Amino acid sequence: MPSLDAEPTLTPLQRAIYETDQLGLTLRDSIKLVTQRMGYFVGQHRYLEERTKIDRFIEQFGPPSVSPDDTTVGSREATHQIGSP
Repeated sequence: MPSLDAEPTLTPLQRAIYETDQLGLTLRDSIKLVTQRMGYFVGQHRYLEERTKIDRFIEQFGPPSVSPDDTTVGSREATHQIGSP
């Protein structure tokens, strides 16, 4: 059985941060979006720490692959809200 260390990957939180950063939002909006996607509060300090780890990951292994089949964090479908059409 191959070692999981052989394939470097981002954590689900890091993947959510990486994908959100690709949108070019402000830091505040990015943090709000990541918090929503993860389902728990992600503060500014934690967000910036994880972003630093992502930068180191990219320097060492290159940018992670992001494909439409990637089912990492959150749902890609909109949810129905009460009172919406």
